[in-house]
Formats: sequence, structure tokens, C-alpha cells
Amino acid sequence: MLRLAEMARLGRPVRQDDIDDLGIPTQQRIIEAIDAGRYDEARQLAQYTIAEGKSLHDLFCDWVWDMQTQVAKRHGEEALGEMLRGSQETWMLRRTWKGFLQLPVKQRVELTAEMMRSHHGGPKQDGFVEFIEDDQRISLRMDPCGSGGRMRRGDPVDGTPSRLGAPYNFGTTQQPHDWSWGLTGVPYYCTHCAMNEILPMEWGGHPLWVTEFNPDASQPCHWHFYKKAEDIPEQYYARVGRTKPAPGEGKY
Repeated sequence: MLRLAEMARLGRPVRQDDIDDLGIPTQQRIIEAIDAGRYDEARQLAQYTIAEGKSLHDLFCDWVWDMQTQVAKRHGEEALGEMLRGSQETWMLRRTWKGFLQLPVKQRVELTAEMMRSHHGGPKQDGFVEFIEDDQRISLRMDPCGSGGRMRRGDPVDGTPSRLGAPYNFGTTQQPHDWSWGLTGVPYYCTHCAMNEILPMEWGGHPLWVTEFNPDASQPCHWHFYKKAEDIPEQYYARVGRTKPAPGEGKY
């Protein structure tokens, strides 16, 4: 039997079904409720999927930043940069880079939107992303993003503080690096976004997108997808220690 009930310790509803039903996916329960005409139940379950997916997502984001902090403390920031490169240049980003090269920019944005909606960003952490388009680019505006932004600001939904302070005390760059956009004070977690730009520059000359990182955690984060590689400003190459290719060079 399906039972969505308040769990006092969490301060929010949790599925407290009979033991034989606890493992049934919530998406299946939503479909069953719709098919049976139980629309209020379906609506409640649809809202519940936000919290259901958020807890594990947030735990892993916090864990990654904590592990990065431990690496930097024990082995230094250069070791952290090597770790970022070693993980992102093999299967993870290389796979994305190869796949995105086969797609027009609009489809790259659509796939990224799918990913970021599941990233639990926005003020309600329900995955809201704003899109802004002009002649040169399509921008994703996340206020905040569901990982670095949430962790820097603190989590109003769960009532937990910024991960920059106690009890977390997660680290930020103490020296400028190309993988921190030449800045100090960048959360170690956020540095993977800089590496997301560096590696495609090395492989194909141009980044697939660029991140507009703001040192002020209260400000939104942007990802910019330029419609033409030649329109990507030189500043985005210079800040990671690279040079913009001449027109016609590189893959995009």
C-alpha cells in the first residue's frame, strides 16, 4: 500500500509504504495514480520526486567537494589539478566532447538542459533553469546551480549552512591555477567547470561552453553556448592560459 506521510525528523513527507511496495519506483506510482484517476495523489508524488532525488544528489556533491579538500590538504593543490585532469580527460568529458561535436549548438543546449534540470538548481531546488538567447549565444542561468551554488550559499530547503564554514569547512583555491580561471578562492568543487573548458581547447581548439563563475556566491552562475566558435571572446581562453585559435582552425 502506498503511503506518503510526514517524517518528523526530516520535516517533510517520505514514502512509508508496506515493505513489499517500498521498492516500486515513484514514477511507476505516478503513472498508476493517473491511470486510476487519482490526480491529487499523482500531483503529490510528482512533487515528492524532487525531494526523493535531491538527497542522494546533494550527498554526493558534498562528498566530492570534501574529498577534493582532503586531497589538497594532504598532497597540495597541484595534485588536485592532476586528479581533475586524470578523471575528466579519460572517459567522462572526452565522451561528452565527442558526442557534442556531432550535434548543432541547439541540440547541445537541449541535452545540457536535461542534465541541469536533474541537477536540482534554482531557488526551490526543483531543477529550474532560465535560458537567455541573443544573436551570438544561448545562456543557461542557474540561481543557484544545484551543486557548487547550493553548497556555497547553504541549503534553504534542507536548512543547512554554507559548506565554506563549519561543520563542513570545504576548501577553496589558495593559489591561482588555469583550472581555477586564474583565481584564488574558487571552491575546489567548481574547478571541474574550468577543466571542462581547458580539455576541449586542447583537443579541438574551442570549448563546448564557457562558465561565467562569480566570486560572489549570492550571484547566479551562467553557462554560455556560443553559436559560432569564432564569437567566443578571447578572454575565456586567456583566463585558463590558452590562446584563441585563428578563424577556421579547430573543431566546434
